[in-house]
Amino acid sequence: MPSVAADLILPWKGEAFRLIPSRFPPVDIYEEVVTDDRVPALVEIENLTNPRLRSAQRLMTTAERITPDSARLQNWNHAPFAYSNPEGSRFFPPESPCVELADTRQTALAVSVARREFFLNRTSEPAIGLDMRMLKTPVDGRFIDLRDIDPSMDKDRRWALCATLPDEVDGVLYRPPERPSATCVSVRAARALQRSIQTEHYRYIWNGVRVTKLYAFDNEGTELSPAALAGSDDVIAA
Repeated sequence: MPSVAADLILPWKGEAFRLIPSRFPPVDIYEEVVTDDRVPALVEIENLTNPRLRSAQRLMTTAERITPDSARLQNWNHAPFAYSNPEGSRFFPPESPCVELADTRQTALAVSVARREFFLNRTSEPAIGLDMRMLKTPVDGRFIDLRDIDPSMDKDRRWALCATLPDEVDGVLYRPPERPSATCVSVRAARALQRSIQTEHYRYIWNGVRVTKLYAFDNEGTELSPAALAGSDDVIAA
C-alpha cells in the first residue's frame, strides 16, 4: 500500500462543510439542571476530567507550541479528535480519530440526513424535529485520493487501505455513498483545518421512520427534499 498511496497523494484546498446537532437559540449545558449559582462549581468539576481540555493541555506543551487561539484548539475542530467515535469512521478505525467533511452544503446535508436516519432508526426514536447547524471549515493539506474506490466497499477493506499512511498525508478524499457524485474529505491531521465558522441552521422532520423534510432557518424558510439532496443535480445554492 505505501507505494500505491504515494502515487495518489495530492494537495487539496477548499471550503468544506459538516452538520452538528444544535440548540437554537443556544443554552448553557447546565441551564435547565441547576440554579445559576451552582454552575461555576459544576463546570470546574467537569473540566477536571474533560478529554478535550486534557488533550488541549498536552498539545500546548508539545514541541509544536500550539497556542490557545490556534484553529486546532477551536472546539469544533478539536472535539472530533478528543472524543473518538467507538464505531470508527469511513476509512479509519476508532483509534484513528478524524473529522469528515463534504465539498458542498448539499453533500453535507445528504450525508447528515442519512446518518441521522440510521441513528434514529437504531434507537427507535419517535417523531421529532431535529435542529442542526452547518459548519464551514477551510481545509488545506495533502490527501490520498480514493475517489475511484467503490463507495460500497466493505468496512474492513476500507480500513485496510488506510492502515499505513505516510506521515505527510493529512487524510483521504473519497466519494460518499450518500451522494456518489460528490467529494468528501476525511481529515486525520488537525493541522489541515483552519477556523470553522457557523453558517445556516436547519430543522430535520423525522416521522419515526425517516426524515421527510428539511427546513432552513433563513428569511424564506426554505424547504428541501431529503431525496433530492443525494442526486447529482444541485438543489441548493453553493
